[in-house]
Amino acid sequence: MSALAGVALEHPVMNAAGTCKSVEDVDAFARSAVAAIVVGSITRQPRTGNAGNVYWPGRVYSINALGLPNRGLDYYGAHLPGMVERAHEAGKPLIVSVAGFDVGEYQEIAEVVAGTGVDLIELNLACPNVWDGGAQKRIACFDPGQTAAVCTAVGDALLARAAGDQGRRIPYGVKISPFSDPAALAELAVVLAELAGRPGGPGFVTAVNTFPNALVVDADNRPVVDVELAGMSGPALKPVGLGQVRQLRRLLPDTVDIVGVGGIGEGRDVAEYLRAGAAAVQAATAFWNRGEDPSVFGSILAGWIDQVDPAVP
Repeated sequence: MSALAGVALEHPVMNAAGTCKSVEDVDAFARSAVAAIVVGSITRQPRTGNAGNVYWPGRVYSINALGLPNRGLDYYGAHLPGMVERAHEAGKPLIVSVAGFDVGEYQEIAEVVAGTGVDLIELNLACPNVWDGGAQKRIACFDPGQTAAVCTAVGDALLARAAGDQGRRIPYGVKISPFSDPAALAELAVVLAELAGRPGGPGFVTAVNTFPNALVVDADNRPVVDVELAGMSGPALKPVGLGQVRQLRRLLPDTVDIVGVGGIGEGRDVAEYLRAGAAAVQAATAFWNRGEDPSVFGSILAGWIDQVDPAVP
């Protein structure tokens, strides 16, 4: 039995944000081996995402530039209670990934989501593939001040909601991008640790999202995705993800759990992330590269069980 921010998990393997967006998706994941279902990321307004080809699968690495496609807050406000019910009937917590374009949006979306009965909220501070008017949006986690402002607004709102309803405060965490500068990661960790020491602070950190602005070209030297630059994921990202998890585990207080993401495709990957300090893991590329087949999580879980308790010949 595992746990994330106080929420019990049957085991540590989950899907990552971006793989589950609809009621039908939740139904599919409810029948899968994931320990919890991650929905989103969701935004205030519906988004079609980036146009054209936005995903390129590779054996060693993949790249994607989805651009946060989702049906918008009105859809999720109406349908999340049913999603929660479906997940809980399958014995799985439901986690919702939230992506805002300013502090107020994060707060608004989190407040609506918290009222639907979800178990955890993940604040996506790491999406690198959002473009507006030809300009790439800033990745929020690289700005410690913005991270603090978002977490404070969301944390205070969730506390106030719980007090007003005399209900449980929905725990939340943040998802971050990989940091190549150790000092910058340490600065962010100081902010997160300070926030975690206050009521309403984050209970977990998900590390990491894709590595921003990778470029892959075909035999004719043309970018393989239509927006040209995209986030890199897959097995090549695993050493980076493991390193981020190890650093964060040393930098953050024990009250903050860590979710490891990046290059998880088999049981050994799960075991290595847990040894590095993660409490749980998420996977997306393995799911997409298997044709969006949720059975991949069963394969990953079975491999991890073999790592933990090898079969005796």
